[in-house]
Amino acid sequence: MFNNDMREKNSECVNIDDLDDGTVQTMLLYMYTATVPDFQWDSACNLYAAADKYEILSLKRECSNFLKDSLSSDNACDLLILADMHLDEDLKSSTEEFILNHRGIFNTNEWKLFMKNNAQLAAELLYLTVKE
Repeated sequence: MFNNDMREKNSECVNIDDLDDGTVQTMLLYMYTATVPDFQWDSACNLYAAADKYEILSLKRECSNFLKDSLSSDNACDLLILADMHLDEDLKSSTEEFILNHRGIFNTNEWKLFMKNNAQLAAELLYLTVKE
């Protein structure tokens, strides 16, 4: 982008409009130091998406590991959506396995909302319950 005749070359500035400032700061910190501050669930989800978009695979892996370690009945449906959106089969299968091992999730309001808004994903997961 800086080698071609693009707007960023002329302004020497790159605007990243689709990420919040905290995510960009953390992503840049990681790129320069290979460290990340303590994760929180929401920031890890945002950073995971950014790392996937900008193909920072080691950061994506760190975020994925944190998200897997932080899986709970309250956030499993959200993580399944995130994994599916980013075509991350490893994260998706880990989340599916968690849900299958915590079947009480199927009785929650979160699951009902998940089924309503993500019918295909819900069907895939329910198929896995029958397949077992």
